[in-house]
Amino acid sequence: VQLQPLVDALREAVLAQQVVHADETPVQMLAPGEKKTHRAYVWAYCTTPFSALKAVVYDFSPSRAGEHARNFLGTWNGKLVCDDFAG
Repeated sequence: VQLQPLVDALREAVLAQQVVHADETPVQMLAPGEKKTHRAYVWAYCTTPFSALKAVVYDFSPSRAGEHARNFLGTWNGKLVCDDFAG
């Protein structure tokens, strides 16, 4: 995808911050060959309002499993601000 270098740069910039905000939003997804949609999620990761850098990066996941957020965050070590999602 042509935008992948931009996504990678945004992810790197957001994860360079000490504090990151995150939230997921449900979207309907139609998998190839399926007749019905199922619920997938778009995760938003952003810098804080107090950061000099204002940035948001989005990550798609086919389920709400916490492994998707863990994979996105990787080895990042900071403060994550999010709702009460237990995943």
